[in-house]
This record gives sequence, C-alpha cells and structure tokens, in this order.
Amino acid sequence: MSSPITHRELARHLLELLEERTALHPRIGMLLGSGHASIANQLKDKVVIATDDLPGQKLHAPLLVGILEGMPVAVADAPLASYEGLSSAELALPVRVLKALGCELLVLTAGAASLSQQIERGSISVVEDHLNLSGIHPLVGPNDDQIGPRFPDMSEPYNRKWLEIIRKVAIDAGVPCTRGVFAAMPGPSMPTRAEYRFLRQAGADLVGMSLVPEAIAGVHAGMDVLALVGITQQVLAGQGSRVSIEQMIDAADVAAPRMATMLVGLVAAARQHLQSNL
Repeated sequence: MSSPITHRELARHLLELLEERTALHPRIGMLLGSGHASIANQLKDKVVIATDDLPGQKLHAPLLVGILEGMPVAVADAPLASYEGLSSAELALPVRVLKALGCELLVLTAGAASLSQQIERGSISVVEDHLNLSGIHPLVGPNDDQIGPRFPDMSEPYNRKWLEIIRKVAIDAGVPCTRGVFAAMPGPSMPTRAEYRFLRQAGADLVGMSLVPEAIAGVHAGMDVLALVGITQQVLAGQGSRVSIEQMIDAADVAAPRMATMLVGLVAAARQHLQSNL
C-alpha cells in the first residue's frame, strides 16, 4: 500500500498544474468565508483549479488564481470549520498550498459574534490576537521541518504592519472597523450564557468557529497573517444571547460588501507595499 501524499507533495502537484495554465505567481493568498463571491467575480485572467483536478486527491474548495488591483492573488472559499469533522491536517492544507504557490501574505475572513459594545452588527473587525478554544491545533502530529519549526513563536500572530495598513484602508474607504481579540470555539452549537460570560472575562471581543487553525498554520509556514471578521450579532453582558438566524443573515448581508471593499483596498495597498520585491 502506498503511503499518503504529503502536503508538500500535493502543493508541488498543484504548482505544476498551475504553471501549465498560467504565468501568474500569486503573492497574496485569501481564504475567504466572507466576501468570497465578490472577490472571485473581480479577478482578471482567472484560472480555476477544480476540487477534483488532481488524480486521487480532492481539494475542499476550488482554488482561483487571477489579478486583483494589479496584484496576482490566489483565492479559495474558506476558512474551513472543524465542526464539519475535518482533521487538524486538513485544516492546515489550504494554507500550506498557498505558501507553496509563493504567497507571502495570508488573508482570512469569517463571520463572528461581537462581545463588545463598540463592535456593532454589520461592521468589520480586524483580529489583533486570538484565544484558541476550538480544541483543534493544526500542528499536532509529526512536524515537517521544511514547512516550519516544531515550536513556532505565536507572540504576534497577526502582523502589526498589516494591522496598520488595513486600518488606513478602512479609514480611506469609510468602513466601520475596529480591532479585537477573537475566541475560536468548536461549534456547531452557539455558546451558552456562561460561556459568553467566560469569554468576556478571558478578554475576548469576538467569537467564532473557524479562522484560528489557519492563522496558526500560516504563522508556522512563515507567512504574514491578517484576519478580518464580519460581525453577524452582538451579545452584550446583561442582555439575552438567543440567536436569531434571520438577524445574523441580515447583518452578514450588510458586512459582505464592506468586507469586499476592504479586501480590494488591502490588495491595492499591498501592491504598493510589495512593489520592491516584485
């Protein structure tokens, strides 16, 4: 029986396939749970790697490579959610593929609940730090030293340089945007009142069910990481925490165009910032 294909081998196969179809070399990788459709529609010279393009292998979502704001980017519909039953290795795979394709900046988007009075429904928040309470860690198991170190430093998982750049993008675009600490929960059930209370006391401003495993994998691989979340509900101390799916959908509809505006502005700013290395 043949041994399972490694992430590096899969990434190499994808790179070979991509080079057969395009001369583009993406510098920015985006795993988008919010704003994906808008960004995908704006890509020029787009090439699609379908989920079953690799014999014997299956990606969880198509990989798109194209030009956005003059910058070559790779885009996939994510982050993935651990509650779907995915392993830690499966959560890390898309990040490692993007790294192998040459991406230096990893951009993650997702939906989240706000625990802060200052972070309102429909707004965008930039993750400045996180609490990994998901029970999932993408680096569990044997370490591949060619991808990253066994014990990566996580003192600054979200690069300060990009936090400042995205702040300026938000100001220029007039998009309501704040920073916050993101708590990753396993899901798929929503937190209880006691859990929300615990998260506030632990220092969380935001809570969601994805994003953090991919951020850890990005740091491990030596990528700069930037994470944005669209606020779908606000759960404040002393108020009810019952979830209204309809209200969450309405808030997501408000946040989605704002997220797309932020992403386009970010890529435009990144083009200028990375120009010297092109």
